[in-house]
Amino acid sequence: MARAAARSCIGAGLNVCSRGGRTRSQSKGVDLMRRAKPIFAVAAIAALGVSLATTEASADWREKYKVLKLGSVTVETQSATITRFKPLAEYIERKLGVKAEVFTASDYAGIVQALSAGHIHLGRMGGAAYAAGYIDSKAGIEPLVMNVEPNGGKGYFSVLIVRADSPYKSLEDLKGKTLGWADPNSTSGYLVPNAALRDAGIDPQKYFSRTVFSGGHEQNVFGVLKGTLDSAFTWTSPGHQSGQFRIMMDRGLLKLDDIRTVWQSPLIANPLWAIPSNTPPDMRKDLLNLFLELAKDNMAIAEAAAQGKTRGFEAVSHETYKTFVTIAEDQRKSRRR
Repeated sequence: MARAAARSCIGAGLNVCSRGGRTRSQSKGVDLMRRAKPIFAVAAIAALGVSLATTEASADWREKYKVLKLGSVTVETQSATITRFKPLAEYIERKLGVKAEVFTASDYAGIVQALSAGHIHLGRMGGAAYAAGYIDSKAGIEPLVMNVEPNGGKGYFSVLIVRADSPYKSLEDLKGKTLGWADPNSTSGYLVPNAALRDAGIDPQKYFSRTVFSGGHEQNVFGVLKGTLDSAFTWTSPGHQSGQFRIMMDRGLLKLDDIRTVWQSPLIANPLWAIPSNTPPDMRKDLLNLFLELAKDNMAIAEAAAQGKTRGFEAVSHETYKTFVTIAEDQRKSRRR
């Protein structure tokens, strides 16, 4: 099933994975996007229209949750990540009337473990990290919202990049070269491209001279720029409205002319904010309404929460990310053989 899923659109209600949608960056001999098609749709949920004013029900969850902790992996530096999400924490304090704190982890595993254990109450992650957390916690976490791009898009791409001044123009050119993965629980930095390569008959351990987990997307991009890696996987959205390129361009750390994309995945469902499955229903409603109203209330905070340009947030369910769970389960089974 992982093979079939890797050939399909890892997106949410987005009919973009057709043969006509190929880019010239794809390899001629190894077509990893053939027969790509949508495989699931977003379960869109209308705004609940529930007032955020204190009620007897909402007071109940505030009695139990004196501090609301939100978490994100450090895609930049730890201090930069805290700075990025501190305004969101302050917004939560103003809107919900509880103290809010930012929690960071060096990898996705740290976020999903903290979320499933109840050490944090809101966590930002990609589909692969959600899948790992969902499996390990036995459905102990669930999606809350995903970011929607300014053009209405709900997905991003895994991309394989090289230095623009390198001789590598295709995946075939990288045979025998070095490759950087981002993180074992990264959707675009490992799960999707690894499944796609294997679906095309490529064993990464044999195809590349060396593969390494660099520790994150920023490390991957820097590895390529500095020449310590010939190639690496990272992520970006259509038009680079969000993703690692956007994060680094906004900080003056990257120019698009410095890199070349030699492979691009089908569209992948956008990262999500997730909550523990045992979150009180009234608390869940308050958090959902907060995100649904965020872009209208404060676009700067919404863009920080989305890690890029955004139209706002949309409610999502497990169905949106179920395919990632299937791929993750299949990969775990294959490793046990």
